[in-house]
Amino acid sequence: MDTINISRVIENNYDIDIRYIEQIKNAYKIDSKDRGYCVKVIGYKFPHFYFILSAMKHLQKKGFKTVPSIIKTKNNMDFIKLGDKYAYLTEWIPSRISNYDNPIELAKVAEKIGELHTCSTGFILDRRMTPRYGWNKWISTFSTRCDEMLDFAHRISQKAKKSEFDRLYLEHLDEEIERGIASINGLKESNYFYLMNKEIMKCGFCHHDLAHHNILVDRNGELNIIDFDYCILDSHIHDLSSLMIRAMKDGKWSKEKADLILNNYSISNEVKDEELNIMKYFIKFPQVFWQVGIQYYWEQQLWGEDFFVSKLKKYLDDREEREEFLEEYFR
Repeated sequence: MDTINISRVIENNYDIDIRYIEQIKNAYKIDSKDRGYCVKVIGYKFPHFYFILSAMKHLQKKGFKTVPSIIKTKNNMDFIKLGDKYAYLTEWIPSRISNYDNPIELAKVAEKIGELHTCSTGFILDRRMTPRYGWNKWISTFSTRCDEMLDFAHRISQKAKKSEFDRLYLEHLDEEIERGIASINGLKESNYFYLMNKEIMKCGFCHHDLAHHNILVDRNGELNIIDFDYCILDSHIHDLSSLMIRAMKDGKWSKEKADLILNNYSISNEVKDEELNIMKYFIKFPQVFWQVGIQYYWEQQLWGEDFFVSKLKKYLDDREEREEFLEEYFR
């Protein structure tokens, strides 16, 4: 839908006099006479959209104030339909994106994510929802991704003329598959399934996309967590591992930074010793190597050869320091 039709739908469903509307990724920023609003569009079918919406509302009911409040329509609904997609409305948060390189800010983020995971527990599913599940699935998921990396090798072998990216990817493929298999074996030999079954009993969920641009800092210095599009029923350990990767990648692997994250997370959700070994193998898996292969060979994203080569080299340059950190920190 174009912005004119979207404006019409918004004004028909909410008491808002729109002065200006602007698309920003999968959302629309609205300026009205009295305040700004955000229309968040979700491109999933209704059962999955409803799960995401329900997860956000569950956090708010549990007292988690860091998720933007959903504004109801004139008919007391939590959402609207925009063409073949669903959307919800919140106030626009004047803010900046968080900075994981700032230790004070990273400490606040870690504590807040721990609080999110604590508040996520006790989530109740109903028949209208079709959420994604991560519990007990990461061994099989990692195995599938290793097979997919082998498929990339097959695709490269079929090329008469190989690109710079092809040659670089193929050069390191065997080593990265070995790293993936080591991650799988590490999880198999750990208490992974025991811990996951305990997590299932808690019935909590993960945000699953803790990029720094999804954690906003408002004018009062308060954190706001947005974009629950990838929300998944899964162990908090996976989200926490993801936060550590995002904060420490590109040459920032250190005991001090890891301690900062885990100690502050534990203020609101204690990290147990038995969970650390699981985190080690979540972090070890060559996720970026697999992901850039998916983007290049399967999705065929039109981002240009230089972009892909640069992204791959950045990952490769970070591997040795990451491995040294994992072996030292998670002994």
